Amino acid sequence: MSKDWTLWSARISPDGKHIAALAGIPGQNPVIRVWSTDDMSKPPSQFGSKTMRFTGFQFMNNSKLLVFANQPVSAGSNSRWLSRAAVANLDGSSFLDLAADDSADPRGEDRIIGFSLFRRLPKEENVVLMEIQRFSGTEIVRLNVNTGRQDRFARTGENETFAWADSEGNIKLKTQTRAANGVWTRYVYFRETNDADWKELPGLRLPINDRFTLAPVHVSKDNKSIFVRTNRDTNFAYLAKYDIATDTIGPPIAQNTEYDISSASFGSSADEDALTQDPLRTFCWAGPSTECQYFDPTDKRLTSLLERALPGTNISFGVRNGGANVLVQATAPNVPDTYYLLKNERQLIKVGSALEGWDRKTLGPAEWVTYPARDGFQIPGVLYLPPGYKKERDGRLPLVVMPHGGPWSRDDMDFDVSFWPQMFATRGFAVLLPNYRGSTNLGKALWKGGDREWGAIMQDDKDDGAKWLVDQGIADPNRMMMYGYSYGGFAAAAAAARSSGRSAGLWQCAISGAPAIDLQRIATDWGENRIQRVNQGVTVGGWDPMAHLDEVKIPWLIFHGDYDRQADTIHSRTAAARIRQVNPNANFRYVEIPRMSHTLGEMTPEHRTQFLNLILDWTANNCGNISDKFDEPGLKTTLTKRASK
Repeated sequence: MSKDWTLWSARISPDGKHIAALAGIPGQNPVIRVWSTDDMSKPPSQFGSKTMRFTGFQFMNNSKLLVFANQPVSAGSNSRWLSRAAVANLDGSSFLDLAADDSADPRGEDRIIGFSLFRRLPKEENVVLMEIQRFSGTEIVRLNVNTGRQDRFARTGENETFAWADSEGNIKLKTQTRAANGVWTRYVYFRETNDADWKELPGLRLPINDRFTLAPVHVSKDNKSIFVRTNRDTNFAYLAKYDIATDTIGPPIAQNTEYDISSASFGSSADEDALTQDPLRTFCWAGPSTECQYFDPTDKRLTSLLERALPGTNISFGVRNGGANVLVQATAPNVPDTYYLLKNERQLIKVGSALEGWDRKTLGPAEWVTYPARDGFQIPGVLYLPPGYKKERDGRLPLVVMPHGGPWSRDDMDFDVSFWPQMFATRGFAVLLPNYRGSTNLGKALWKGGDREWGAIMQDDKDDGAKWLVDQGIADPNRMMMYGYSYGGFAAAAAAARSSGRSAGLWQCAISGAPAIDLQRIATDWGENRIQRVNQGVTVGGWDPMAHLDEVKIPWLIFHGDYDRQADTIHSRTAAARIRQVNPNANFRYVEIPRMSHTLGEMTPEHRTQFLNLILDWTANNCGNISDKFDEPGLKTTLTKRASK
């Protein structure tokens, strides 16, 4: 579980002739591997870096990759992993550092904070539109991928975003967020070509604090319509057509009455860039896993074929050459993400998996569940159980409730690449991943129900999930714990601080990974810019664990990376100092992990080894009745004296 994933983030080139993926190598930084789809039996080319960890890539054209890498930068309290980007040949023989000529102050308003491919230009093989995210706004440049030359194409301020461009390179949509009389509104602007003036579309205005979805998805080829995803008047988002001439949104053209429409695509398998036509090709909804409705005949045929070939998995695919080359991804809660090349709809060739050598029978199965909160609101979630578990035979289990981060996120029925649910399920635990109020993509009511309810109703939803599993005869009421990371770490902190009050007697112990604990600090510091603070920061409020550390009555572990600037390490350091002052007899431990950042992709195997052992050690030795019956042969701690301070 602690090693780098074996293979991940596989992509296929626009012409379908190459597949690239990130790959982990024991004792080394991750590398990029590239296969020729003409002969998958040949070993792939491979390249990496001794000093930087590759974290992602995109195909810029058929022969160039945009490669992202992280490197640690020591700068006192601002120490962190910083991202770099470069253009690379498919064999790694040439690199162009995109920020090599940047002269901006590394702490100034114009500093670069990220790169992304904004739009490929199918008619210009060696030129793409590149998005450069600066602290002060977004810049679009025409990038020559051979020479590295960057010609500025467009620029926004910090309150603007370019939203959509066609295959000719015409940026047709942008958004702008402005305040008037204390009310923040997002405005949408349209133009047919880059030479035309921007025109505001009043029918697409979005009052930020009203917090409904109104997201442009596609501009029609005739420039008369904009397809949008919205839940302005409904609980679940649907796809509709906005008429530019009449400034009106029509009725739903794609809808699911139980889940949000999450995406839509246009064109066809024979016209992948929609150069000549733009019929609706696919729409997908965010169910327990992403499900899609296909309209293209090739896509329909591929779906039927793949469902027969890979039963019991959630399948997604990318079509090239009218279906002659198809990159397939299959996953399930007990099936690590696995990639295949389907050639000519006849030959299914395995490229690799995030975790090789595991039989799904040895991993815990999962099911989608819905349970009632104490006020009757229905909470969806994912329940993992140990392999082979039968309630009638095996009885009640120890339980881990594992809330996701965010909180504007969600859990689903794909494989969890953190391995945390399986880490517990394969050791005999039931594991509940609740999509508590505040979770996204499961309806507006669930999402907005978490506003200013941190530590309060949001926390009740997690408690109520544990109680429901006790009522179902699955969870042992005397062996229940909470583990969470990021916002989930906040939730575990709230479980600990509520242990002598609202949650008294419920939890045996709590573990917080990289928690953001201080509500006041979260609300004021949230995000890279003021727009994000307005949008999400106003929803932060409720019951603050930091003010109740004297009420912690259960064993509580915090671990945090000292390079974490996302849920800044200051949260855990402050909480540790305060609990030692106001609650000196608490069974509490704080471990700070050197050079560990916030996200999984920024962690090394050494970081993961350390905190996974911390979690298992705490569960085995500091978790009440759970510890009395927790038997993990060979469990060893690898803590250093420095880390345990």
